[in-house]
Amino acid sequence: MATALRLTDFLVRKAYVVASGDTATKGEAVLLDSDTTIDDCDGVSDLAIGVALEAGVAGDVVEVGLFGWGIVPVIVGTNGATRGMKAQLEGDGFTDAGTHDSDGGVANQSTYGIFLQSGTAGQFVGLLLAGAGNRGT
Repeated sequence: MATALRLTDFLVRKAYVVASGDTATKGEAVLLDSDTTIDDCDGVSDLAIGVALEAGVAGDVVEVGLFGWGIVPVIVGTNGATRGMKAQLEGDGFTDAGTHDSDGGVANQSTYGIFLQSGTAGQFVGLLLAGAGNRGT
């Protein structure tokens, strides 16, 4: 078996607690269960925030290698921000991206990362930067 490659010089790491009744598996994608807790992803529709760098069970603190290029505070737009949702721009800040319909129900949408906190208009929340992604039809 080959040794897996790794380059962690610029890795953004964050410690999270494994959620009650859940697990974190080393090397598996994880999602937010709350602002401070995580759980293993279960399927393709889960919005992962990173990869568990170690294993853990409920209550354990594990390090997560976050996707993206850092976490920055952003201002929340009129329609609010929800932890774990993709972010898009509106006139006065960032807000939850609408559900994408690959059959053309939603026209081109650019997303910029994943909210790590929930907030209402005018508040600042943490956004895990993921680069601009166009979800076009």
